[in-house]
Amino acid sequence: MSQQEKDSSRVMLYSLAAAFTLSHLDRQILNITLNDIGVEFDLSDLQLGSLSGIAFAFVYVLFGFPVARITRRGNRKTILVAALSLWSAMTALIGMAGSFATVFLARVGVGIGEAGCVPPSHSMIVDAYPPEKRASALSFYSAGTNIGAFFAFLMGGILASQYGWRVAFFAAGAPGLLLALWMVFALKDPTFQAVPEEPAHAQTNSKTLIRQLIADTSSCHALIGAALTAMIGFGALAWVSVYLIRNHGMSTAQAGTYLAFAIGVAGALGTWLGGVFSDRLGKRDPTWRFKFVALTILLAKPFSVVFYLLDNTTLALIVFIIPAVTGSMFAGPTFSHLYSRVEASDRPMVTALFMFMVNLIGLGAGPVLVGWMSDSLSLSHGIDALRWALIILQIVGLWAALHFWLAGCAVKSDQVVS
Repeated sequence: MSQQEKDSSRVMLYSLAAAFTLSHLDRQILNITLNDIGVEFDLSDLQLGSLSGIAFAFVYVLFGFPVARITRRGNRKTILVAALSLWSAMTALIGMAGSFATVFLARVGVGIGEAGCVPPSHSMIVDAYPPEKRASALSFYSAGTNIGAFFAFLMGGILASQYGWRVAFFAAGAPGLLLALWMVFALKDPTFQAVPEEPAHAQTNSKTLIRQLIADTSSCHALIGAALTAMIGFGALAWVSVYLIRNHGMSTAQAGTYLAFAIGVAGALGTWLGGVFSDRLGKRDPTWRFKFVALTILLAKPFSVVFYLLDNTTLALIVFIIPAVTGSMFAGPTFSHLYSRVEASDRPMVTALFMFMVNLIGLGAGPVLVGWMSDSLSLSHGIDALRWALIILQIVGLWAALHFWLAGCAVKSDQVVS
């Protein structure tokens, strides 16, 4: 790869990561304002959980497969720019909502738009980077989850405290419209890496592809582990600011500022390092790409539970750093592994399948499950109902670690297509 090609790939990666960051800014801005929205519209925790989860996740996964099917060389940029414009506009519209129903519908619009972000982006990244550097590149891209959360919590917390939650949504939607305009002129679609025997337009039937991945033991375990990890992560992410406000008496601005640095900065560093360590360990022994992920989950779980048990706010905030750093380390290694199992033209569909499981089970079920448990425990545990709901959720993380360990044990280097 020439220096010019390296520079072009780097600019493309930065651009795509910026769009992904904004997608999570617009997705997570709801979480820091969730308590304020609930107070204004007098909503239950189950209703709040549905706003954070299923309102977004259902349409996100529903539209993900059609987007993957039409993603090909020449239209990836068009899909991404259109999607970015849509979800940014719908985010701003949430600030104009006058009821629970209108917030819900606008949130649905955000989900439809964001369905067009990851499939074309991942397809472009995989075409721009060789197999030995994909986990690192995809982890850099995936760090947008944490960086977006940083701006969502910091900006959302401060703006909601000073000017009200509606202004936070207006401010979150505007940058995406500007980035979409810039991408029209500056973003370049890399060369599509179809294998010589396979036409670039050929794609495996989605059902066949699903059977292929399920039949591959390591991929099957990786998908289950990723879905469970996402359920815990999204469930906690949706409610941690509400927990800090309710149980530790923090203001929206205080909770937002802390979470911006804990999840945004420390979490982004952890996501990127997860890909780097995975690539390095994988060169020596491919099985350790996933075994490493399993160990990071096992390391984080005791700290997660202790965080929710502590009443001392300062100590709790310190303990939370560990699960914040390790929470998204699974993303880069998982994507890189799945892409290595299929041909180039099938990678957008693999992305859609992965996002289907992660978002329907993770984002769709996680926040709603916590909200339901919190409402169910409220009579017996009062203000601590949310605390115990979140602790129960964290214990499920041990199940995810088991699947990642089994995925690592099942990896065979000679199965890789790359």
